[in-house]
Amino acid sequence: MSSIANPSGAPPKRSVLIFGDQPWSRDRIVQESIDAGLQVVLARLTSDHSEAILPKVHRENGAGTEQRTAQHSEVLPDQVTRLSDEMLARLRRQYGNDWCALPMNDYVTEYAAAVSVHHSCYPARSAEIVKRKHELRNLWNELARQDEANLYPVEYCYLEWRNDTARAECHPGAGFDALPEQVAFVVKPDELSSSIEIRRSHSKREAMSVAHDICVQLRSKWYDVGRAIGTEVRPRVIIEKAIERSQALHPGAEYSTEFVSLEGSHFSAGIVQKWTGPNFIETGHLYPAESFPAGLVPALERAVQTLLRQLGVMYGVSHWEFMVTQDNRIALVEGHLRPAGDRIMELIGHSTGKSPTAALCQALASKATCFSFQRTVSTGIFWMVPKSPLEKVTSVSIDHSVTDGLCQDLYLNEEGIRQTANWSRAEDWMTRFAHVIATGAGLAQIQDRCRRVAQGISLSGMNNGVPGTARLMLAIDQSSTMPWCRAASAE
Repeated sequence: MSSIANPSGAPPKRSVLIFGDQPWSRDRIVQESIDAGLQVVLARLTSDHSEAILPKVHRENGAGTEQRTAQHSEVLPDQVTRLSDEMLARLRRQYGNDWCALPMNDYVTEYAAAVSVHHSCYPARSAEIVKRKHELRNLWNELARQDEANLYPVEYCYLEWRNDTARAECHPGAGFDALPEQVAFVVKPDELSSSIEIRRSHSKREAMSVAHDICVQLRSKWYDVGRAIGTEVRPRVIIEKAIERSQALHPGAEYSTEFVSLEGSHFSAGIVQKWTGPNFIETGHLYPAESFPAGLVPALERAVQTLLRQLGVMYGVSHWEFMVTQDNRIALVEGHLRPAGDRIMELIGHSTGKSPTAALCQALASKATCFSFQRTVSTGIFWMVPKSPLEKVTSVSIDHSVTDGLCQDLYLNEEGIRQTANWSRAEDWMTRFAHVIATGAGLAQIQDRCRRVAQGISLSGMNNGVPGTARLMLAIDQSSTMPWCRAASAE
């Protein structure tokens, strides 16, 4: 245990360094750490000014502010190699010799791994492999070729532009060159997360052109954003063969599985069912999943456990996203060595009585814990949009006689709604202004409750100079009637 002095004579608290931030996540995990008996240290890099960016996509409800200000904080050099011996010695004196590290986003996983002491959470190199999509894709494809009956390899080509040259260095995966010219592809940044700059193409030639366009955006638009959150955005792109998802499941069907790791053992916290829209943005989650094929669960758990072992993960919470193909195989979309966003940890907590991060915090504090997540109820989160857009929204009203008692939480970014003309969709991270969390016996009851909550929320404003109103609806209901969404779900 740590060597922090404790005047009360009680055993000293172990410290946890929490890196980065994520909407709805950090304050909750801070409180879970405190409840477990850990001493919390909020760590950020010198160039990380994400506190100026997060309010644009998320407005705090006020919860957690008191706990956050009560914790220790550290501002660390952008490059872990710049940590001086003197600073490391001071950190050890203050926080002990066996602190643990928990990253909240993909851009700080390598840093968290590099500074974690005693038993590292995972090698820094493994954090880089998972962040670099083409490297993780290569690991997955090797694994899939060993279990072709259950796992689906996704052919890819990695491209990198150096020194503003017109031509990219191309590094195709093992099966990419054998693909025909006319094939559907998904083209995306190799390192950025959150579905940023992900696009489709229908041929290799078009994919190369799209990749170049994405790199232009990475340089001109996203470089400064990356610097503001403490990372460097580079012109690196991956082209992947589009996964033909099963049409026998729910519309826009995707899934994630959440894992807790401790002392090199890996425990499944279950599978989350996802609804995705045309821009790859998730518009709903259900825990536990109802449409995921039961026969594929053992193969999914074996595959993730194998990846975690290959990556040398000792402790942490990780998040793995998948599709089920038309021939009923599992295809990895991407993975993350940090907890899931979109309040998924809370969904699991509502359903089982504990979130994966809370269970890990208990274990890191050396308190008895169990990594068995038994569902007592199902929980869902669904984003909401107007049934009809208003040119200008002036006010948002909630009929609490309808909404109270139906949901666990209702989130409305009223400032974002009022400032966005003709708000109509939740198709990117900047316009997901409203969501509802509800529990129930299953999906049907949860969706009924969420739809009733949406109906109880009204926007007032103007259209063409005439006063108007609009009720909210679930984004998944809007999408199910849109031809572009039906086409996207077939890819």
